[in-house]
Amino acid sequence: MAFLLHYLFITAIISAVSFLLHRSSRHRRLRLPPGNLGLPLVGETLQLIAAYKTENPEPFIDERVRRYGSIFTTHVFGEPTVFSSEPETNRFILQNEGKLFECSYPGSISNLLGKHSLLLMKGSLHKKMHSLTMSFANSSIIKDHLLVDIDRLIRLNLDSWTDRVFLMEEAKKVTKK
Repeated sequence: MAFLLHYLFITAIISAVSFLLHRSSRHRRLRLPPGNLGLPLVGETLQLIAAYKTENPEPFIDERVRRYGSIFTTHVFGEPTVFSSEPETNRFILQNEGKLFECSYPGSISNLLGKHSLLLMKGSLHKKMHSLTMSFANSSIIKDHLLVDIDRLIRLNLDSWTDRVFLMEEAKKVTKK
């Protein structure tokens, strides 16, 4: 029995070390910017979520910018992710989307959104769906009736706000009416 426990313990340690070595070699192989991939599997997802539950989520980004520079790598939502805090770099990326860069979400987010989400569509399909959506949104029925009702609901909700507002809670109130 003791031999079996000892064997399992050694196997677990060897597996953990090989996982970490594989992970770090993959990180080097991808030639990602400097950063911290955090804990195995979870990465820094919990820190990111915790930051967005506070009044000021920027320290998550600011701390990493201070440590690694304005472009850094982290591991969130199950995948290594490159963050950029430089407006010029972000503009360059957005202007070259579909040419030099391909827009994507981590697999876990894609699963939540669904494979037919407009946010996940690319290229000509995205342009067609966006055009269809915008033509629907610009129709007179939407403008004359639905938007008037939405505006009324938003204004009623805004009037009830006090000095402190939790945006997520307020958005839930508006969308449930």
